[in-house]
Amino acid sequence: MEQWRQFQEFQRFQEFQRFQQGLPPGAPIPPTTPTRPATRPLWQRVLRAKWFRKLVYLLIIALLINWAYDHYFGNPDDDKPASETGGGGVAQTVLLPNSPVAAVRRLYKDVANDVDLVCTMFASPQVAQQFAENVGARDCPAAVHKLKSEVTQVSAYTAPRFPSQVTNAPTTSGTAVISSCELTVRGGPLLGKLTLTRVAGAKDEQWAISGHENEPDPCPPMPGQPSQSGQPSQSGAPSTSSSVQPTS
Repeated sequence: MEQWRQFQEFQRFQEFQRFQQGLPPGAPIPPTTPTRPATRPLWQRVLRAKWFRKLVYLLIIALLINWAYDHYFGNPDDDKPASETGGGGVAQTVLLPNSPVAAVRRLYKDVANDVDLVCTMFASPQVAQQFAENVGARDCPAAVHKLKSEVTQVSAYTAPRFPSQVTNAPTTSGTAVISSCELTVRGGPLLGKLTLTRVAGAKDEQWAISGHENEPDPCPPMPGQPSQSGQPSQSGAPSTSSSVQPTS
């Protein structure tokens, strides 16, 4: 009797399991299929891969080596003048004007706008310091500020006029001299006689200021030109016409 009772309880237990599974009484219990673990996304698999971690380590090491080399040894071109590096340490980057006339025009424009970057137009720090001393300033940025204070008409000063013999002058020698006394400049001070040199090894054609000289104030009359007597001072009046003097 006891065994029969246990058998009946076992049957009731099976019926209860079928009921929980939503199966009709007496139906066989279907076999359960084991669930497969979810597949990780590709980016997670890549991040967890050993080869990826090794690649990251190698990249970090390469960056550290490059930083250490630049920090302790530096770039050999850093101390070279603009005439060799193109004005900013990279001769392949166009940083300077592409003609002597454009270089002089930019000098007047940057002085009118008080741009310290004008000092990078000089072929070397020595030339920039020469320019500053000729102007009566301690350094090139101070010279730019001083000249800017003498500008009375910014728009006119930024556009000096060059006669045709200047703009059409040959520059095959690689060096040219432009006198501010020969230009038509209004609204500010004349900037002296400028020697300009083509930058060797630069991408495209670039010209740097390689020399500066003071000129008489007021400028003397040029040959074949009327005297400037009776005209306003150089800060507000035009000078006579000009020419580029190629040098060997």
